[in-house]
Parts: sequence; structure tokens; C-alpha cells
Amino acid sequence: MIVNISNNLSAVIYEDLRFQLIVGKMEPGDTLSIRTLAEQYNVSTMPIREALKRLESEKALIGAAKRAYRVPEVTTEEASNLFFIRTILEGAAAEIAVNHLTDQDIDQACQFTMMQDEGWKQRDSHRYLENNFHFHSLIYRAANNPDLSDVIESLYARSGPLLGKAVKYLANIDDWETNHYEIINALKSRNGAEARRQMEEDIRWGMLIYKQML
Repeated sequence: MIVNISNNLSAVIYEDLRFQLIVGKMEPGDTLSIRTLAEQYNVSTMPIREALKRLESEKALIGAAKRAYRVPEVTTEEASNLFFIRTILEGAAAEIAVNHLTDQDIDQACQFTMMQDEGWKQRDSHRYLENNFHFHSLIYRAANNPDLSDVIESLYARSGPLLGKAVKYLANIDDWETNHYEIINALKSRNGAEARRQMEEDIRWGMLIYKQML
């Protein structure tokens, strides 16, 4: 079997960069240099270029120059709209997931929420956002609808830098609110309608942060 090493490297780099976008480690306007990334990952520029092009095709990045890409800077209305779409899709996913999540899954969701709380107590936005994503992805993937999960995750790659910006700069740290415990209670009681409502309320926070700036 012939293995395309470049493609494998590109996939690994793509996943890593995408996760950094999702959890807000990159901010709107940040520039990604192909040469700098190649040095960081200790690879040639080819897998870097392929990974960045893939992220650009998903609208998570935009080409800034021949050798660089940039995290998009969007209007407050566009930011609010991204969170609105997530609200609808993740609410639906949570309602479906109620019938598929095991007790062990729900216990894991509790663990992610407690680790997120620790991030909040430590004023660590990255830890907070990483565990926030793990909590949400556990639930929407449990809907057992790969196409729905793919769409939601692509929205995370686009909205992650915006959520990171909201948490770090636009909201008081005491307002890093979530409805995670309410969502967990709805999941435990297998109440799909309530899980959907609480999930929508949870994500609406990001939408309202940007909407009030209009």
C-alpha cells in the first residue's frame, strides 16, 4: 500500500489548527504565515498549504497573501447570525441526543462542565472554552447524524474566535454564563424539549453579546 505522507500530515495539521480556531486560541484578524507554521510543525510548506486551503474552503480562514492566511474579521451582525444558526442546529441535536446518550455520557458531560467551572475560577479562558466545546460536541455527536455534526462543527471553527473574543474582551468574567447544568438535568430526565430549550438559551449568550453591539 502506498501511503501519501503529505496528505496524512496535512490532515493532522488541519485538525490541530481547526481545534485552535474552535476553542478561541486564534482571534479575528490573526495572520497565519505558511512559513512560520512549517517551522512550528517541522514540515515542508506543502501540508501546511493544504491544511490552510481546506480551512479556507470552510470559511474558517481567508487568504491574506501568497504566503499567509487570516482569521476572518466579521461584522457584529454576521457574528450574531453565526451564533443564531448554532442555536437552531444544536437545539435540534440536543433534543435528538436525549434518546442516545448513556448515563456514562451524561456523567462525562458533568465532568466537562466542572472542568469548565475550574477554568472560570482560574480566569483561564482557554480551559473554559476547551471544556465548553467538549461538552457541546459530546451532545451533538450523540444525535447520530454525521451530516448535522459536520455542519455544527464547521460553525464552531468559524465562531470559535468570536466566542473567544466575547469571553476575553466583550463580557465581564462574571458573565461567562452557561446553562450546562440545566441541560444536564434535562438530559438526565430524558426531556428532549427541555434539552432543546436550554441548549438554545446557552448558545444565545454569544448571539446576544454581538447583537447588543449593533
